[in-house]
Amino acid sequence: MKDEIYISPGNRRMDIPTFSLPAEKTCNGTTHCKKFCYAKKAERAYPNVLPCRERNFNISKGNDFVRQVTKWIYRERPEYFRIHESGDFYSQAYVNKWKDIMTLCPDTTFLAYTQKYELRFPNMNNFVLYYSIWDDTKFNKVPLDRNYAFVMENKDKGIVYDKIIKYVVDEAKKCMKEEKKIGCQDCLWCFKNKGDVKFELH
Repeated sequence: MKDEIYISPGNRRMDIPTFSLPAEKTCNGTTHCKKFCYAKKAERAYPNVLPCRERNFNISKGNDFVRQVTKWIYRERPEYFRIHESGDFYSQAYVNKWKDIMTLCPDTTFLAYTQKYELRFPNMNNFVLYYSIWDDTKFNKVPLDRNYAFVMENKDKGIVYDKIIKYVVDEAKKCMKEEKKIGCQDCLWCFKNKGDVKFELH
């Protein structure tokens, strides 16, 4: 239905439901983030992906958004839910809608990664937020109240991390999905808010 949101039920690499928005359209991310955007690649590779994300974006701006997402979660009852495999929080009003959804769905843990450091995010027991850090991120603008998700150096891609305090990166846990080729549902480090994490570009 063209007036209904699309929530991905998950796949082998991430068997966790996900709500996504169009790549780049809602992002003000770093230069390298846009250069290596996996979400954009998926939109080019699979013609049905972008229309679903565009529809989600349009619905998210309306008054029916909270009801639709809440209804889906009440029906499916997921233990974990990913906000944005693609896209980002585009306004404070949109963040507030997710706060309403999380309040109405206390038995589901919500996870999001963001580069919107200027927005005010709720502190809730069922919400885990990671600030995404790229090599060209202005680190002094990143708040200190959440965990960090570092995008790590990959020499083949030319990404270096001279600007980031080295010991902070070294202490972060490497994503097990990349390390052991397992799904998010098999690790849950991020969903359980255990600490900083690092991802390697590929």
